[in-house]
Order: sequence, then C-alpha cells, then structure tokens
Amino acid sequence: MFSMTSINLFLFMSIFVLFIGKSLNISSHVKVSVYYECLCPDSIDFIKNQLWPNYEGLKDNIVVDFVPYGFAKDSSGNWILECQHGTNECRGNKYHACAFDQQKGQNKDVAFLSCSMSSSDPSSVEIIKNCANENGYNWSAISECYNGNRGNDLIAKYGERTDSLKLKFIPSILFNDKFDQKLQDESIDNFLKAACSQISEPKPKACHE
Repeated sequence: MFSMTSINLFLFMSIFVLFIGKSLNISSHVKVSVYYECLCPDSIDFIKNQLWPNYEGLKDNIVVDFVPYGFAKDSSGNWILECQHGTNECRGNKYHACAFDQQKGQNKDVAFLSCSMSSSDPSSVEIIKNCANENGYNWSAISECYNGNRGNDLIAKYGERTDSLKLKFIPSILFNDKFDQKLQDESIDNFLKAACSQISEPKPKACHE
C-alpha cells in the first residue's frame, strides 16, 4: 500500500507539473492562422495541396484560424475594398467570412474552404452556396450577413488584423500568432513538416510517417 506521504508527494508533483505547464503556456494544440484571399493562386494551392491533404492527421493538434482578406485595400476608409484579384475576390472573401462567423467548428470550416478553393471559381456565389450546404451551414444566414452590416464588420476586423502585420506574401501562415519567415517558407512547400515542428510531444502519427 502507498503511504500518505507518497500520496501527498504524488499530488504535489501533479499540481506542480500542471502549474509549470500553464506558466510556460505548454499546449499540444498549435494555433495556425491562414491569411489568404480567395482568388490568389498561391492561396488556392496552399489550401488544396498543403492544408487539406494534411488536415486529417493534424486536426487534433491544431486550431485553424482563417483570415480572408489578403492584399485588399480600403481606399475609401469605409471598407469599400479594392481586392488584388478584382471585385469577385472581394465578394468571395466576404462570403467566406460570413460562413466562418457561424462557428460550425474547424472541421466544417476546413472542409467548406477546401470545397470552395478546389472549385473552378472560389468566388462563385453558387459554388460557395453548394459548399456551405454540403457542410451544414445556414445559407440564408450567410446571405443576410453578406448583404448586411455584419459582413462589413467582419471584413473590417480581418482587414485590421491583416494590415497590422504588414505581410509581404499571401497566403501567410502564422503559428501561435507569430510570423516566422522560415516557418512561412516551409509551410508553403511542406505544411506537415512545419506544423509538426511546432507541435509538442506526443506528436500525432502523421508527424512520424
């Protein structure tokens, strides 16, 4: 049998380890922020060929945060935007923002975005609608958001976040809200490797394959 001293020591060590973990902000979940724009070829390539194929193996260890804005410019000061790839891109980004606002969870958000970005036209309202319906989003609510003030508020929020970083490339991939050029370059070519390098032990099986 264990003595009371042994039990007390075990409890003390457990609490100590928990405290140290919180103090050092140790977590098995890594936040991955993807700053993108819906008609950007590099954004499309990253989501189709890096994020989506590797998501299943990483999903329990990452928290995905999508920021649909890119190199849009608010020349009017009222969030009437000029997007890098034209008006259609502004439309698509805003519809994406309104879908994410429903907070369906990252599995659905990743699946929805992959569906849209893997299509012939990620800015197409019909395609976005189909992808939203396939993944259980409320299309009426998305449309209401897009056509109302909520959509503008979301784009303004994403614009402020993006502009504050002064990004030089889209998509930009941030880990735990920090930009690192080495991780950025690696993410574009090998997202799995980049993500695994940021996940603490025990790493998921995908990191060892």
